[in-house]
Amino acid sequence: MTTPVEPETAPVEMVRVRHGAVAVPGATAPNDRVQYRIFHPALFSDAPAERQTGQLPPDPRLAPWAVVVLLSGINVGAESYRWLGERLAPLGIATVTCSHVGEITPGDVGLSPGLDLSAVAIGDYGTRPSATALGPILEALASEHDDGPLAGMLDLERVAIGGHSAGGTIALLNADPAWFPGVRAAFSYAGHTVPAAMLGHPAGTVLPIAASTPALIIGGTEDGVVAASASRYEATSPTDAHDPVTDTYLRGATAVGSALAVIAGAGHLAVCDPIDPTTARGFLEPAPSDANAAQRELIGSLIAAFCVDHLDVGTSTPTLVELSEDPLLTGLRIRGADPVGPAAQVET
Repeated sequence: MTTPVEPETAPVEMVRVRHGAVAVPGATAPNDRVQYRIFHPALFSDAPAERQTGQLPPDPRLAPWAVVVLLSGINVGAESYRWLGERLAPLGIATVTCSHVGEITPGDVGLSPGLDLSAVAIGDYGTRPSATALGPILEALASEHDDGPLAGMLDLERVAIGGHSAGGTIALLNADPAWFPGVRAAFSYAGHTVPAAMLGHPAGTVLPIAASTPALIIGGTEDGVVAASASRYEATSPTDAHDPVTDTYLRGATAVGSALAVIAGAGHLAVCDPIDPTTARGFLEPAPSDANAAQRELIGSLIAAFCVDHLDVGTSTPTLVELSEDPLLTGLRIRGADPVGPAAQVET
């Protein structure tokens, strides 16, 4: 008697993580390592090896995947951005979060996105990258693409650099394909390119983002950390409003496709989930509320739309212009787009 063959179960689509670490040249041990996580599409077929190891094969249907490298805010754990990796990976965008204990300012060590302050000082900005961890991370991704479980899966010619707070600043300042070939776009939440007065730039300076690189700059109307940091920057006059996020878009982001999105009621840590109250400077603004989930959802939608567009990802998502209808947006400004909706505004 022939035993009936059970029908094959379709593999389950999942988001999984590839873990790795890489050295930062010139950093002093033990603070010379970056731990990274690559969020990617995967398939679970319930094979015995998958059950035993937890290692699932990559889902090749959207490969090779575009890549987002996400740089954390100072003293903000990479786990706060896991949600974004899980959001972008199913679209065919491998998303990298990283954790690096390093020097934040001279003599002060903490969770750092990796910044060489001397490369941002007057006379030096633009001569070399100021990101210390980004190059090693991209080199590690190239190795992951060449060999191992993700071999052939990563398209390092379609890269966006993004970040939160200081990590967003580093992303904007270093999104130059002359330094990092393959970089096509940059984005930030609560980041800007107005330099601190101690770096020696004239009052009112906004450091330029690479002219070829479109940048999505997102801010919140209730950012208590940016407001509390105003004393670090030299205003052009005593009556100048401190709005470095908007200034970065107006004077620093010149590439067609660059955009500014301002979210009503959003604070500095609106992009984080979970929010860790024991570190960073979240105590400078109101405690998280029920509104945070909707704000974060909008941030994710804006970043997804921007990356799908500028990284030539074939997955369909609402566009930035379509998202301009969201009631949480107090404004959306886009260079060179046809606006639809009350919040969208074209910049020429």
